[in-house]
Amino acid sequence: MSLFRLLAASFVLLAALAGASSGLAQPPLAGAAADALSLARVVERRAGSTDFAALEAFGSEALQRHDREGLNRLYHVTWTILNQGEFERAAVWNRRLAEQARLQKDARYTDIARLNDLTARYDQGEVAVVADMRRFLRDDRDWFVRAHAARLVALALVDEGRIGAGLELLARAQADIPVDDPFAATAQAGIWEVAGMGLKDLNDVAGAADAFRKFEVDYSNPAYPRPDFDSLYNLAVMAVKIGDQARATEYYAAHHRLASRSDLPTLAIYDASLCATVANARRSPREVLACLEPYGESLGSAAFLAKDVLPLRAIARAQTGQTVAARRDLETLRRLGAEGVGIEVHHVEAEVLFAEGRTAEAFNLLRAHMLESETDSARSFSAGIHQVTGDMQHQLAQRRRQLETARSNTNLQRAVIGIGVFFLLFAIGTVAWLSRQADRLRLAQRRAEDANRAKSEFLANMSHEIRTPLNGVVSMADSLTRRPLGVQEREMVELIRSSGVTLERLLSDILDTAKIESGQVAIEPAPFDLEQLIGDIAALWRVKAEDKGVALEVAFDPALSGLLEGDAVRLRQVLTNLVSNALKFTGRGAVRVAVEAAGDRVAFRVSDTGVGFDTEQRSRIFRRFQQADGSITRRYGGTGLGLAISTELVELMGGTLDCDSTPGEGSSFWFDIPLPRVVRAREEAAAPEAEPRDVTAAALRILLADDHPANRKVVEIMLGATDMELVSVEDGQKAVDAFKGGGFDLVLMDMQMPVMDGLSATAAIRSHEAAHGLSRTPVVMLTANAMAEHVEAGRAAGADAHLTKPVTMTSLFDAIGAALEPVREPEPA
Repeated sequence: MSLFRLLAASFVLLAALAGASSGLAQPPLAGAAADALSLARVVERRAGSTDFAALEAFGSEALQRHDREGLNRLYHVTWTILNQGEFERAAVWNRRLAEQARLQKDARYTDIARLNDLTARYDQGEVAVVADMRRFLRDDRDWFVRAHAARLVALALVDEGRIGAGLELLARAQADIPVDDPFAATAQAGIWEVAGMGLKDLNDVAGAADAFRKFEVDYSNPAYPRPDFDSLYNLAVMAVKIGDQARATEYYAAHHRLASRSDLPTLAIYDASLCATVANARRSPREVLACLEPYGESLGSAAFLAKDVLPLRAIARAQTGQTVAARRDLETLRRLGAEGVGIEVHHVEAEVLFAEGRTAEAFNLLRAHMLESETDSARSFSAGIHQVTGDMQHQLAQRRRQLETARSNTNLQRAVIGIGVFFLLFAIGTVAWLSRQADRLRLAQRRAEDANRAKSEFLANMSHEIRTPLNGVVSMADSLTRRPLGVQEREMVELIRSSGVTLERLLSDILDTAKIESGQVAIEPAPFDLEQLIGDIAALWRVKAEDKGVALEVAFDPALSGLLEGDAVRLRQVLTNLVSNALKFTGRGAVRVAVEAAGDRVAFRVSDTGVGFDTEQRSRIFRRFQQADGSITRRYGGTGLGLAISTELVELMGGTLDCDSTPGEGSSFWFDIPLPRVVRAREEAAAPEAEPRDVTAAALRILLADDHPANRKVVEIMLGATDMELVSVEDGQKAVDAFKGGGFDLVLMDMQMPVMDGLSATAAIRSHEAAHGLSRTPVVMLTANAMAEHVEAGRAAGADAHLTKPVTMTSLFDAIGAALEPVREPEPA
């Protein structure tokens, strides 16, 4: 079963149990709609805090600068005004951008100004300029220019209905953006803006809202004034398409408030168009006509939106009995279609026929239009989904090709150097040729590193996104096991729990693989008791061994007693993988763990009497996602990552993992690593820490900040059986406001939240404490961000502990107890 199917199955079972007791259900799109509404409020606050006069003043200040930051600000001003359809004003600012780029001899923004000019021509109907945009995308040497060209070409593809091709182009462009460049966020924002447009056309509410959030919040520079509010328009149109009239009305109201206070006439025109669209969705033809009435019969200054608003006006006129006027609009639409504007007139004509009493003709025409529309929508959706699901496979295949190219170039370079020694007469030509090959090798290496970085970012994001719903599954299953249940219900809860454990283990394995591959895993030596570590591992697996009727034997060399120095966490991970594998493939007999001194090293061997494997199978088992036999996954389970991770960890610790096996008789895996003995002074310093105190009976007042309703409910249920009082808020700013009210014993803080994230909120809490001379309140980061850099970021912000989702009641109370131990102020750096 795949990762997502397993997650879905667990969630369905949990929902069934919860539903049996509560009788409550949540609409499928409720979460996505809430995210979109939250985003709309953010956009309205942001746009309402400034205006276009402030934007142009910002541009005038940028003209006084003589650096790339000043050029980027001019680019922001130009593009923001251009997006509103204010072509003349945008042209003025674009000329200023081009002139400043010329004076500074900056080729990047010279090309950006040229692309802006092409965009204005395209928006005014000159479709042929897309070919020029493609040339910039193909030939320009600057990644920033290629990213800007990619968003323009992708938008043209979306306009043509080729959404899948547009999303593919955006994915490739995003992989080309260097993470650490100061202008990377500007490029990312542009990519996600167009991605949101494409996902909107696919009716992907959650995906489009997330993309627009990245554009509006995650990659937006708060120092740049943003009076634009295009996202409100897009969210309203999307709400209309999925039938959410209440949300569409709310988004339009926000758009109208902002448009009314703006000095840009085009915004009033777009607002009228949106007004008509929402009114049409509410089946209110008289409101549609009222929205468009200020622009007269010919639409006047709104004529550039004729293809959008004329169908709405024609239908409204037909529905109110104005058939002659509706026919005029229909004929205008047909003329526009003949001029190359792709407009569907079937629906309009059907409405007019209905109004004229020609019902049968209208029905036949409408049915044909419906079938054609459904087919077009299905094709567009299929193309988009095919691209989204195939993108990761494409990136991995591309990376493999790049690595193979790099390896081939390396071998070729060595061969040419050897030839140069023997053929000195060709030295000059050889050096030149090698230089070109080295450039290609560096380019291939950079692309491979970029692809690997993109993959690591993807895995980190997926870890966060999967751990959030997984937290609900695991935590609620853990809570249910502590309640009286029938036999059948307990079996169902146990299935949820075991599925959650499997998902979390798989997620950890994948992240470990990514971190090892990117060089982010470092061995951290520290004093530890090897005998105790081996005993803990044996105790952990002895119950499972006894359940299978298999003996688990341990042979420990007494010479290794006392404290040794090494990475106990990684050593435990390797030995746990080996013992788990041995028990998995052993149905009778014994599994033996032997540890003995080998000079200045320690040798480990895990042997079993299981199914074994042959020489050909041995060559595969250390590869990622590989097992000795293709049927093993079906019979025994597993991902094939455990041995690959263990091999790389052993190498990092200074050893080599090897094995031997006989089919039907068993297997043996061994390695040896340096583990020097610790001097007595360090043994005493390494005394075990005290266990966290039991807090289940404490009457604590706890503040919880988490933007996900399910996560807040999880903590509420877990603390419900105690005397603790829980106060929940949905973003970091509200957490800071609530904390300033005082009276909290502990704070549980999510890391990623809207308005203000958890790291910023934690830092604000610490600043408030310092400013008012308050004692330090423990803060525990309760988050789906599980990587080492996330833990370090929380510590730097002032957090006292890091608890990774999914959580159980035991892990939650242990974390609270540990955090409430006497808090020691961090030492100054």
